[in-house]
Amino acid sequence: MQKKHILIIGGGSAGLFVADAFSEFHKVTLYEKEQNPGNKFLVAARGGLNITNSLQGANLLCRYTPAGFMDEALLAFDTMTFRQWLSGLNIPTFVGTSGRVFPAQDIRSKDILRRIKERLISRGCEIYTQHEFVYFNTPRQITLKHNNGMKTVEGDHIVFALGGASWPQTGSNGSWTTAFNSLGIATKPFQPSNCGINIAWPASVTLPHAGKPLKNIALTFAGVTVKGEALVTTYGLEGNAVYPLVPHIRNMLGNAENKILNIDFKPGNSVSLLLKKFADNGKNTKDYAATFNLRSVQMAIIKAFTQKEEFLNPERFVHSIKQLPITIASLRPLEESISTIGGICTNELDTGFSLKKYPWITVIGEMVDWDAPTGGFLLQGCFSMARFAARAVCDEWASPIS
Repeated sequence: MQKKHILIIGGGSAGLFVADAFSEFHKVTLYEKEQNPGNKFLVAARGGLNITNSLQGANLLCRYTPAGFMDEALLAFDTMTFRQWLSGLNIPTFVGTSGRVFPAQDIRSKDILRRIKERLISRGCEIYTQHEFVYFNTPRQITLKHNNGMKTVEGDHIVFALGGASWPQTGSNGSWTTAFNSLGIATKPFQPSNCGINIAWPASVTLPHAGKPLKNIALTFAGVTVKGEALVTTYGLEGNAVYPLVPHIRNMLGNAENKILNIDFKPGNSVSLLLKKFADNGKNTKDYAATFNLRSVQMAIIKAFTQKEEFLNPERFVHSIKQLPITIASLRPLEESISTIGGICTNELDTGFSLKKYPWITVIGEMVDWDAPTGGFLLQGCFSMARFAARAVCDEWASPIS
């Protein structure tokens, strides 16, 4: 079998992974615009390297939108298959209590990148850094900028993994959309996902409590409830209880509809149980914090968003513990979001993520308009797309892929 030449543009998680898939049987050249591949992977790992999730089957598929778009790729290379792939690089993993999957504790993100890069080099993959995609000369030939000069390249197949518009300091800023639009490829504007929300906190909340967590809470927006944790910030809320609600909030804000977020500070307690605790404690309205085991930050938020009459009425106060309405002002800016939606429209792609108009071009990762919450699903989506895309191309060539 004659080896094909694969060009991979973008050295993030999706780009490195698709390079690994192709490199065993084909010639691969990877171009990355930054000084080192995998910048966003390294930044994301600062909060703990949650590399995938333990969910499988329908429980995994339902975490991705638009519904059905990622199904074949996720089923072909699911979370367990990915963990086995990591094991092949001598990277053992374990499942945390929340179902998130992490590498063994002595393995850092840079160790994973190093092992992937070493295997690529051992297979003859050429990696060029500080090479930025600029434009298409023709649909088969592209121009890259390097050291203020221009370089023209072409191959048998081109895979783009240029990222979305989140965390632009890591290299992905979405500027590539102009080049794809010039080919007649439709794109959608980038919007934030998995980001914080802006709330008009009073000074009584921000000054003493910014940076404090709200643990074991439930947030409800537009009928959707998420349990977890949130961090009080000077501008609003961040955290794993917030991020899954962002798609619903984004839709509501765009339509100028109801912007009310309800906080349940005690999702494990019913109203009746909380009222019983109050009665058992001698019905002392001055001892709410001790009676209901509320931290100072919780008390400050409840007090800030209730009238004096509500606060001093035990039954109404309990209802505020269980359902405190707070108005959301907006989402945090695009550049602060963990991920983005927008980019290449999904109807521009075939089932293997190649462009229908130009089947020798594949696009994968965050540059495509799909979404998933945090918890390992974003990385898993990129890995699954990369593997599935490589297999689709190799099947077309009747060539093997491991």
